[in-house]
Amino acid sequence: MRRQASLTAPVMLTVAELMTPAVPKASPNETVAAALSDLHDRRFDEASHLYLVDGDDRLIGQVPIEALLAARPGDLLATLQGDPPVEVRPQDRAETVALLAVERHEADVAVLDAQRRLLGAIPIGRLLALLHDEHVDDLLRLAGVGASHPAPTTGNGTLAAFRARLPWLVVGLAGGMLAGSVAGLFESSLQQEITLAFFLPLVVYMADAVGTQTETVLVRSLAYGRVALTGQLLREGALGLLIGLSVGLLAGAALLFWNRPMPVVMVITLTLAVTSLVATLVASLLPWALTRLGTDPALASGPIATVLQDILSVAIYLSIATAIL
Repeated sequence: MRRQASLTAPVMLTVAELMTPAVPKASPNETVAAALSDLHDRRFDEASHLYLVDGDDRLIGQVPIEALLAARPGDLLATLQGDPPVEVRPQDRAETVALLAVERHEADVAVLDAQRRLLGAIPIGRLLALLHDEHVDDLLRLAGVGASHPAPTTGNGTLAAFRARLPWLVVGLAGGMLAGSVAGLFESSLQQEITLAFFLPLVVYMADAVGTQTETVLVRSLAYGRVALTGQLLREGALGLLIGLSVGLLAGAALLFWNRPMPVVMVITLTLAVTSLVATLVASLLPWALTRLGTDPALASGPIATVLQDILSVAIYLSIATAIL
């Protein structure tokens, strides 16, 4: 079940697309012998559990098949119930459900409607296939590679690999040229203090690193459900400022040790504090916005955020330098 995804419009699967209605069901008041007789010569897409339902098909519990096979013929199914299954709705995000099921070490995911009627279940193989696909796609996007990139087992897919890799590189090229244009606006400041050019890679790298940390943690949180934007911005903004001040002070101390001019020390210290703060805010807003648009938030990791943060970092750095020098 390989998803057809792309860089711009990854498919957001729902539970309804993974579930199967062909699951074994029985009344909790039935005996083991009656249940086994009813299951005989029938085929199911998911048969690791026997779901117990009432007369209106509302879920009561489940019996693991291994417990059913090991029980005595006269035992009631109600006495063999296992742990409650993971209960989900058809409209729930499939990736979120898969993560919850694996985290709970459950292979039992029951799909219910609003009245708790059993609609079906999700085979564990489909959940594992989904998680594998999501993992591979996220790794590819993080590297700026399309999800359509040929698999390692594919033969000579040079042209397909070229088409999958080039688009984000073009985006990065455009972003780099825009960042260069932004730097050109501050040419006089760079001419006045050429030392500023030496530390431009440091400023850009630190913003990217801080932003990537925020993106990684947030994308993982979004996969488990909704994230409150206000709380996210306050928490990550405070963390970004604290990290930026710490790194900035360390960089300032090192520059003083190397006998750099005090204005340059102030520029670097203040820039690292501000760009770290901005990087966490951008890295929080971008995945959240993509989620609201119905797009995979993992797209925010890698090229998009990197280009945006690089442009902002250059602009902030040289703006502060112009103001101080």
